[in-house]
Amino acid sequence: MSTDLIEQLVAQIQDRSKTLTEPKASDDNKKEEYHHFLKSIGNLRGRPLYYPYLSSGLGKGPFVQLLDGSVKLDFICGIGAHILGHSHPELLKSSIEGALEDTVMQGNLMMNKIYLKVLEKLIGIAGKNSGLAHAWFAPSGSMANENALKVIRQKKEGARKILAFERAFAGRSMMMCEITDNPAIKQGLPSYNEVLRVPFCPDEPDKALKVLKQHWETEKDNIACFIVELMQGDGGYFLAERDFFVPLLDFCKTKGLALWFDEVQTFGRSGEFFAFEKLELGEYVDVCTIGKGFQMSASLWTKEYNPKPGLVSGTFASSSSSFHSALVVLNTLESFIKEGRIKRIHQAWKERLETLEKESLISQIEGWGLMWGATPLNSRPDQVSQLLQILFEKGLICFSCGQGDVKRLRFLLPAVVEEKHLDQGISILREGILSLKK
Repeated sequence: MSTDLIEQLVAQIQDRSKTLTEPKASDDNKKEEYHHFLKSIGNLRGRPLYYPYLSSGLGKGPFVQLLDGSVKLDFICGIGAHILGHSHPELLKSSIEGALEDTVMQGNLMMNKIYLKVLEKLIGIAGKNSGLAHAWFAPSGSMANENALKVIRQKKEGARKILAFERAFAGRSMMMCEITDNPAIKQGLPSYNEVLRVPFCPDEPDKALKVLKQHWETEKDNIACFIVELMQGDGGYFLAERDFFVPLLDFCKTKGLALWFDEVQTFGRSGEFFAFEKLELGEYVDVCTIGKGFQMSASLWTKEYNPKPGLVSGTFASSSSSFHSALVVLNTLESFIKEGRIKRIHQAWKERLETLEKESLISQIEGWGLMWGATPLNSRPDQVSQLLQILFEKGLICFSCGQGDVKRLRFLLPAVVEEKHLDQGISILREGILSLKK
């Protein structure tokens, strides 16, 4: 297909979506059929959807139109996957180009030239401020993390134990569930007792280092690595400064432990490509994993950790459209980071959240760039769940994070969001919390 034909297709989609400029209620004439769709999906999956969300396939920036005719302001982006929002023209073009490749999927045995283009671009970005020199693609963040762990354990000659922070989240495969510190996602699963917890306590750095040293004294060479989320994701969107991490990382380096930075969620969102760049920790990284907004996932490692042939493989690397789209994401984010767009979004959303904090509607605001967490009212889990449904009905999609008795709101803003969209979002958020407060 010629470039002109692709441009024409994209132009038609953009013309159809030009009216999507604000949240909109559902169409009464479509409610019955929509409810039937939702019920059918719930029955076939074995449980209902968390949100009554079925996209029409049409969107514009932070807006998405559902099959019931409603329009939502999307501030969670598929828990981070849609970093450029909905119906982004360059992503539409790249998806069409990928669909015209000879195969739907590209693999680790047979790939097309786009594989090389993405690999070159990604390694060029990663290697600027670290020793990362190789990358291996995978369809999901969990699979990228599994590959990373295999590479580390091979290098460490089969050492089993893994250091991880309390409240860590690493994914939902069997091994990643083990690393994840959330009992709710592993009910009934066996425990392999392979994870050693370190408290994520920025206000008490000596406590974290003390626990880390205790683990070393007990296990020593049976510890393979320390998996580090530089900003906690599912655990609550909690931050720590560089000074918290450095003593922990220095100790691991002196003991020869691999340092694995899990950036599946933070990649591209902090104002730099990698959170380790934001905190100037690139000298420490041995292995790093990315995903979500990248449009697929990847494990990256230094030359020292390059595995022996046969250890890392798999039929699928990702879809051809994902490869084409990943290149667009890398190029677009590179431009956004250079011009400071993500930093401006950071400041603008922070200021708006602080207005709600001054009204005593939220507290504990923490965030980087496009990733934000805040605690509404008294943060009871049932109250937060109720608030999320209220916000959805009013036209704003966000999600929760945190564990136990503390639940928080989380936002993963699209990098294309504008200040007028932030105003719309904060207005709905205020309205929703006030309605719950009554």
